[in-house]
Amino acid sequence: MTFSKNKIIIFLLFMSMLIILSYNYLDKEVALYFIAHKNTYKAIGKFLSIFGESQWYIGAGLLGFLYFKYVKENALYKNRFLFLFYANVFSGLLSILLKWIFGRIRPKGLYNGDDEFGFLLFQNLDMGFFEKMKYHLMTMVHHTSTYSSFPSGHTVTIAATFTTLYIFFPKYLSLWVGLALIFASGRILATDHFIADVLAGFVVGIFSTLYLYQKMKSKIEK
Repeated sequence: MTFSKNKIIIFLLFMSMLIILSYNYLDKEVALYFIAHKNTYKAIGKFLSIFGESQWYIGAGLLGFLYFKYVKENALYKNRFLFLFYANVFSGLLSILLKWIFGRIRPKGLYNGDDEFGFLLFQNLDMGFFEKMKYHLMTMVHHTSTYSSFPSGHTVTIAATFTTLYIFFPKYLSLWVGLALIFASGRILATDHFIADVLAGFVVGIFSTLYLYQKMKSKIEK
């Protein structure tokens, strides 16, 4: 399977534009809606979010790798499960790094009429460089969960997993896209993330997986 560089660039630019537009015009309003109606949507969002927990796919990748390496030897399947494992670990680590760099506050900053919204990275720009870096680091250390909204880690996992499935089974593209969108929407319904966080999660998950695909292409294709 080949992926055109031009199409990848166009997709990246398109998603970047959507993220910017969402941050400026949609994120706060949509989050406030679901916060106001959390009794209706939060439980649904939490259920859908289960499918974005990386341990399922990391575990499946590791177990599949061990099975096809030591029990029923099959080099192709062994490498495919290893690819699933790598895709989730690599994209997950990249997601954590980006969360720490951007430090975006979660929708909980809008609870109870509060108006805490935005990125820690772009705040306190009047501070000196080292002072700001120290403040940023200490805030992230003591309030990691609060300032870890961007990108959505669950969405990164979903995107990495379904990109992997698309690589292996491309004729089911519509199914993979549909399921990925449904599962990722749980992060918004649960008021754990903004729309822009979910969009960014798709970008990180898709492109990190495509990067690994280029490295392992010869081993995972028939």
